[in-house]
Formats: sequence, C-alpha cells, structure tokens
Amino acid sequence: MEQLQRPREVQAKVLHDILAMQATTGFGRAHRFAKLRGYHDFRLAIPIQTYEDLRLDIEDQEEFKEPRLNSEQPETYALTSGTTGKPKLIPILNRTREGLRHFQRLSTYAQFEAVRGLFDGKMLVIAGPEVEGYLETGTSYGSMSGFLTAALPGALQQKLCIPDALYEIDDYQRKYFYLAACALAEPHVSVVASANPATFLKLLDIGRQHFSHVVELLSSHASGQAEGPLPVPSKRRLRQLQEMVGHEDQVSIQNLWPDLKGVVTWMGGSGSVGIPSLRAKLSPQTALIEMGYLSSECVGSVNVDPRTNRCVPMIQETFFEFVPQSDWDAERPYAVTVEQLEEGQKYYVVVTTANGLYRYFMNDLVEVTGRFHQTPTIAFVQKGKGVTNMTGEKLYEYHVTEAMAALQRRYRIHVEFYVMLADPQARHYTLYLEHPSLDA
Repeated sequence: MEQLQRPREVQAKVLHDILAMQATTGFGRAHRFAKLRGYHDFRLAIPIQTYEDLRLDIEDQEEFKEPRLNSEQPETYALTSGTTGKPKLIPILNRTREGLRHFQRLSTYAQFEAVRGLFDGKMLVIAGPEVEGYLETGTSYGSMSGFLTAALPGALQQKLCIPDALYEIDDYQRKYFYLAACALAEPHVSVVASANPATFLKLLDIGRQHFSHVVELLSSHASGQAEGPLPVPSKRRLRQLQEMVGHEDQVSIQNLWPDLKGVVTWMGGSGSVGIPSLRAKLSPQTALIEMGYLSSECVGSVNVDPRTNRCVPMIQETFFEFVPQSDWDAERPYAVTVEQLEEGQKYYVVVTTANGLYRYFMNDLVEVTGRFHQTPTIAFVQKGKGVTNMTGEKLYEYHVTEAMAALQRRYRIHVEFYVMLADPQARHYTLYLEHPSLDA
C-alpha cells in the first residue's frame, strides 16, 4: 500500500531496474539501454512495439539460446492467439513466476480481508493447463490462467477441487462434462474463479442439462466401476445428488453450494455481458469480485478493494504508459505515465515488462475510474479498437455493452447472449438477442 502513495517514484525504479537487467541483451545493446537516463530517453530511443516487431527475437532466443530480448533464458511460454493467425509465445522467466506469486499474494490478502469466509471451503478454479504442449526445442508452453493457478499460495493450492489431469483433456465437451461432475462432487465450495463469467454459466448449464448422467458417472466412480480424473464424492453428497435426479428445478447454485461466498471473474469489457445472468443465479450474499486486468503478456492490475472492485495497475512489476484514446485514433500516439492519468478518460495500454516486452502495445482500452491513495484505479473496457464507422458514428464495442447493460437494468430482464452486426451496404446495425421468455 505504501508504494501506491508514490507511483511516479515506484515506476521510475521499475523502468531503471528493467533497463539495467536487460542492458546486455541484443535488444538492450541495439537501443543503448546502458546510456538511457530515465523515461524521456527511453521514449525517444524505442518506438512503440507490437508482437510482430519482437517475434523474431523471441523465436531466435529460444532456438539459439542467445540473450536477444532477455538476459535470462525463458523456462516456458504463455501461448496466446496472434493478430496474424500465428500464435504468440510470451516468455515466462523465473522472475515472471515470482511476479505472478506476488500478484496472487496481494489478491488473496485483499479478498480475505473483504469477504468473510471466502477461503473457508474448497476452491473451484476453472483454468487452462500449465503445460499444453512442447516446442520443437523441447521447451513447454501453456496458458496464463494455468500459470496463475500454479502461483496461488500453498495453503490455497490444497483447497483446489479440480484435479490437474482434468485440464489435460483435449475434447472440449468431455472436459466440461468432467468439470461439471467434479464441481457437483464437492458440496463445500466457498469460492469460484474463472476468467470469464460465461465459463461458469456454461458449466452450470451442462451440469443441469446432463444432471442424471453426471450423477450416474459419480455413482460409478464412487463404487469403483469407472475410472477418470474425478474425486470420489462422500456418501452424503452422492445421496443428495441422487435425490435431485428428476427434480432438475432444484439444481441451483444455492442448493448445490450453500457455502459459496464469492465468484472471482472478469467483470469488464465483453465479460460484463454474462454478469447480470450470473448475478441472478447467485445468493445476494455471494460477492462478485473483479479478477483484474490480466493478459498473457502481463498482470495489468490488482483488485485492492474487492468490496468496491477498485483495481490499480501493478506498478511494482511493470512499467506502464498510456495513450489517450482520441490521440491513438488520430494516429498521434503520445504516451503519458501513470501519475498523469485523468479520471473518466480512456487510454490504450503500453507496457515494458521484465520478460522482454519493451514499449509493447497491448491493444487494450482501459478507463480511469478514480484513485486509490495516489495511484489511479483502472477498469478494462475492451480489446483492440473494436470500432465500426459507416457514416462517422464511430460505434465502439463498449458503447454496445453499456447500452445493453442499461437496457437490462431498466426492463429487469436478463439477456443471455447478444451480437450486433453492421451492414455497410444498408448502413444500419442489427442487434440479435437471446433471452428467456418475456411473457408477464
């Protein structure tokens, strides 16, 4: 918390440490890291980068084991989609893992203080695998959600109720079926964590639609007649589930997990679409906790106050720059630093990380929502430009999500899915909605 009182000083040290640590790399020598004196020099020396600007150095360092971008050889990579159709490999170093552990310690402490009983029971964490495959060099790659799960404090690791082997199932439908079975087997879930609320909603739908089959699988597993990556439910839990078969209207979050204290998920951007439906299925006493602005490239923010879901940039780990939305759209990408952010304004994010991303354009839009001590609080708005402009209207993705949220509040309905399509020839938009019956 003390560091949030002096963000400019903290950020200056982060940038200094990154430049000093990476000065002898190929990128550091080419851009004279050792000669740079502060942010002004840094900004003049290095243009804003995209992944494609750095791809060759990342791939060459992995192939030839030479310090192109990082003085330390990556241990593994976070795999994420790329804009060119070719996946992106984000280096994960030993210090990257330590940064993830730091983030998880901060998050855990804030959540523990804000929501009583949040960690009293089991944790249902829906994530990707830490190891998804291997490069030709033999180095592994995986999902950032898997790395974040592995970075949880040891005491919380023991509370996870999803076996690691389940994440390795490739078949999408089979994986969700087993996830639903695993979740139903545990009666004492006190917290659920999933990057997207739609994932948890999907899990609930599968559990309800295939409830009798899931219970049959758990019964076979408990009697030793079936194998698979599932826990063995207690006799009491199995009996409770068997009594619900044929009464699927009783299959609800409150009946299945009465001890559920909180759901940790993304609540901004397109993630906000599923929040009203999720909120309607939860007890009023169950907290919805913003997970924070996270990506494969870096941990962008941490939720320091889960009661109000205020998130601050991770200024201790990453150096941040922000380009005002209007300036970027006008192709005047003049960046400002964290202490210069203005409340109510939207910015594109540029990061410099300790794992070899320098002035890296995240292609993410965030909004400044206030301040926590002296550090701005931010909220994720949308990925990329996400804008259409047929007749000068400049309709952004967040305009649609905000309008849909307002519509649902006003008419007290829950829209389960929607998509808006632009028709350039007819010069109009068509909004398609999926929702329960609106009959009174």
